[in-house]
Amino acid sequence: MGKRLIALSFILAVLFIAAPSDAEQGVTNNQITIGMSTVLTGPASFLGIDFRVGAEAYFNRVNEGGGINGRKLKLIVYDDGYEPKAAVENVTRLIKKDHVFCLFGNVGTPTTVAVKPFLEQEKVPLFAPFTGAESLRNPVSRYILNYRASYNQEVEVFIQGLVDTLGLKRIGVFYQDDAYGQAVLDATRHALARRGLSPVATGTYTRNLEDVYNAQETLMAAKPHAVVMAGTYSACAKFISGWKRQAFIKGKKESDIPIFMNVSFVGPNKLAELLDKYGERVVVTQVVPPIQAGANYPAVVEYVESLRKYSPQTRPGSVSLEGYLAAKVFVEILKRAGKELTREGFIRTAEAVRDLDIQAGNVIGFSDQNHQGSQTVYPTFIKDGTFHLIRDWNALK
Repeated sequence: MGKRLIALSFILAVLFIAAPSDAEQGVTNNQITIGMSTVLTGPASFLGIDFRVGAEAYFNRVNEGGGINGRKLKLIVYDDGYEPKAAVENVTRLIKKDHVFCLFGNVGTPTTVAVKPFLEQEKVPLFAPFTGAESLRNPVSRYILNYRASYNQEVEVFIQGLVDTLGLKRIGVFYQDDAYGQAVLDATRHALARRGLSPVATGTYTRNLEDVYNAQETLMAAKPHAVVMAGTYSACAKFISGWKRQAFIKGKKESDIPIFMNVSFVGPNKLAELLDKYGERVVVTQVVPPIQAGANYPAVVEYVESLRKYSPQTRPGSVSLEGYLAAKVFVEILKRAGKELTREGFIRTAEAVRDLDIQAGNVIGFSDQNHQGSQTVYPTFIKDGTFHLIRDWNALK
């Protein structure tokens, strides 16, 4: 009996040392456990894989340096295939069975919209979902903290360039038929309405199916000057290359073809790769600096070095860079939250962040009325397979 009591006392002592009695779920004296539900399989898998690689590169860098207030970061990741039902199942598992402290970097508007009620019910923060949807920003949800600029801001930058600067009026919209596509369609309608305009035509395709041909036919018949696109890299590449092939067969020049504009979620580097020779005059509004301009941004240089060290097989690109920069802001908030880390304390600390310079050309700030850290959009266009900042929209003529 005495030996059993001694053994039990030893076990209790170990448990006490591992996790303080008042510790938050997912937090021990030496570890913070974070969860991610993302797309690792299917036609949008590049987005989830690359975002995860970028985030883990920064987490590895932090862990190698001793962690945060003595705690190492542990990331648990499940594949949801970019489907809302699977995302809800994953997030439930992460919170109820894996006991994560918070969620990080879930990919997609429809998947994030699906898990939002559960996060609010369980009072678990989600930091830096990979989506620019306005519905995940306004009204502010206490438990969703965004890193990136919104689709509304991305589309506004494009419409300013095309309509206000170049005088192009006929704008079409090609979009994924779900919450993501609807968010970009709404953003385009609002931006055009402020100028007394509306889309000349719209066309949709089904998420994960890439059935783009009916939409392409509809939009081609409307003869737009430009097409705003809300899709993933494979569907958008199929749409653009198909349009251009038909145009070139008819003897048209590049300048006779609409300018195609993609929001950042498209997966810019994969899009450029798939487009190959059809990438000229294709615009991507990005929420991180283009890698080609990295020398001007110390955070991009640091990212490239970290990626080379922790994931040498991965080519640098905007999606993994976003994962890296979002992780950088996330870690800074965790540090400021202090040793007695709680979910509510993390949120309050985030809301107190003002004018944080992560050396990526943007300034990060939150408040209880603003849960979007960065407001910066970097408009780019593809030329010779690489991305270049648009400094003068006339370069697209």
